[in-house]
Amino acid sequence: MNQFRKLARFVILFLLFGMLIISFAFWGVGDMLRTDGRSTEVAHVGGTRVPLYGWVGGAPVYVSEVREQFNRQLEAIQRQTGQRPEPEQALRFGLHVRALEEVIQRAVLDYAIQQFGLTVSDAEVQAAIARNPAFQGTGGSFDPLLFRNRLQQARIGEAQFVADTRREIAAGQLFAVVRSDGLSPKSLRDNIFRLESEKRVADTIYVPDSIVVDVPKPTAEQLGTYFEANKAKFQIPEYRAFSYVLLTVDDILPQISVSADQIKQEYDARVAEFGTPEKRDVDQAMADSEAKAKAIIAATAAGKSLEDAAKEILGSADGVIKLGPVTKKELPPGPLADGIFALPEGIAPAPIQSPLGWHIVRINKIEPGKSVPFDEVKEKLEKDMRAQQAPDLLIKLVTDFERMLGKTQSMKAAAEDLGIKVKTYENVDARGQDPMGKQIVVGPAAAELIQAAFATRESAESDLLETQRGEYFIVRTDRITPARIPALNEVEAKVVEAWQTEERRKLAEAKVKTALEKANTGVDLAEVAKDLGLEVRTTKAVTRFEADAGNYLSQPVVQELFKLAPGKTEAVRTAEGSVIVRLKQVETPDLAKDKESLERFGKQLDTMMANDLILELVAALRAKYGVTVDDGAFAAAFRPQQQ
Repeated sequence: MNQFRKLARFVILFLLFGMLIISFAFWGVGDMLRTDGRSTEVAHVGGTRVPLYGWVGGAPVYVSEVREQFNRQLEAIQRQTGQRPEPEQALRFGLHVRALEEVIQRAVLDYAIQQFGLTVSDAEVQAAIARNPAFQGTGGSFDPLLFRNRLQQARIGEAQFVADTRREIAAGQLFAVVRSDGLSPKSLRDNIFRLESEKRVADTIYVPDSIVVDVPKPTAEQLGTYFEANKAKFQIPEYRAFSYVLLTVDDILPQISVSADQIKQEYDARVAEFGTPEKRDVDQAMADSEAKAKAIIAATAAGKSLEDAAKEILGSADGVIKLGPVTKKELPPGPLADGIFALPEGIAPAPIQSPLGWHIVRINKIEPGKSVPFDEVKEKLEKDMRAQQAPDLLIKLVTDFERMLGKTQSMKAAAEDLGIKVKTYENVDARGQDPMGKQIVVGPAAAELIQAAFATRESAESDLLETQRGEYFIVRTDRITPARIPALNEVEAKVVEAWQTEERRKLAEAKVKTALEKANTGVDLAEVAKDLGLEVRTTKAVTRFEADAGNYLSQPVVQELFKLAPGKTEAVRTAEGSVIVRLKQVETPDLAKDKESLERFGKQLDTMMANDLILELVAALRAKYGVTVDDGAFAAAFRPQQQ
């Protein structure tokens, strides 16, 4: 009986505990425990997904990590090009997908390092950082101030850099099984080097189709036969007549008035935006204590330069960093920026403390800011203020139009009631062109208008739609003229022109064929060119990856050139003619003379093969652990409005 009571208590507790777990899952407590205070998970490496609870084990990938990597990519592009891409442009190029893949790969490596039990001590990380030449002073030893300055300039946090270094060391241990030295066989290296280094010189003749000038007109029978075989080329496309209402900010602007007092108030509020801000040419030294900073200032007051004083006190010739001309906004906000822009020229009499340490500042030059008078920016301010009010008024107009549209069930009636102009197009094809081929549907919303017109049935209206630029429109398809195959007499001039173009090409190719036969029987290429009334050109020596467009060696011609035996000739068709190409000379690399280049190439080939093996290993690890991506969370994180 006692055993039964104990068993009963156990069963009851088990059921209560199970209900508690289920309630946690339903009410989201599990999610609260799993978020780790960071952000939403966008992917997960390894682990097991438990219904109603979430992931058990494995490694999470958070949205915050992906967005941080995305921003790093934007900053890298800005450093390389001087311009930071707009977020929408970056999304179109797929940089967010690339960022996700890079963070997932990093998570796979971290998880693999954990699973293999690889550890990296703090001492190993410190030693690796100390060996980095970027952080070594003139004496060749690690300089902590230079280390912090370099990270500050690169906008990388110290904790992040340490974590990246730790991962790099551990990954090196993981990939130590792949050794690049001598990975590629010598015979393979030599053969590929020969192929890539070989150069060829060619003689070329360009034979344009226009060399044939006496193309006869087709007979009625020829024209009819050609038309029957090529009717699809001459099909008359579907045309549509449609009317539309387009509501844009430009329609609203004339209705907005701004008073002179409002413009003056706006100028006073934004005066800092106009003109050029004050700039200061700044040098700085950094110390890790106030005492050292004051000692440097005292040494400069005694007549030493800031460089000599910093070297004496800090023991490093790299102690002075030239910030160059900077504005206040370009400096980290806080005591450093405030202090620098409150000083006169010369060395500051007291150090400035910031989270990075103690700064000894030298102001080399001050360029005062310049303000722009009110009268010079009055028109711009008025335009800006009207533009600021326009979106709200546009939404009001759209709302009124939509309400009237629901009441009248007619685009034209709703537009007339609100005094909005209805515009029309007659006989437009799917490209926005009229029957004569003239582009008549133009403007920023042209593509959307055409798409809506060709997606709406005859005598029907589309929904009220919005363009990517925030314009609103509605289309009514008034008439549809179906596509059709015309009678020959309707398009006879076009058919004659097409027949003559094709005939000219055939006749030109016949001339090329005859010339090619002569060339390959030993006739000098100069004589062949003379018979055609053309010239021979000799190209520069090119590898199989180069071109010489000035001498008719496009890539397709180069590819054919590297198939030819010496003295042999071939023809390559181009857009509006043909290129006759003869191999004149082969320049084979001398492996003995090119020993240094060959060795460099061998190392590059070894590295490429090793990298391929490492990528295959990472792919295998990814397949082994499994990666699950939350497409919904990823899409939500990079919606344009969230940028």
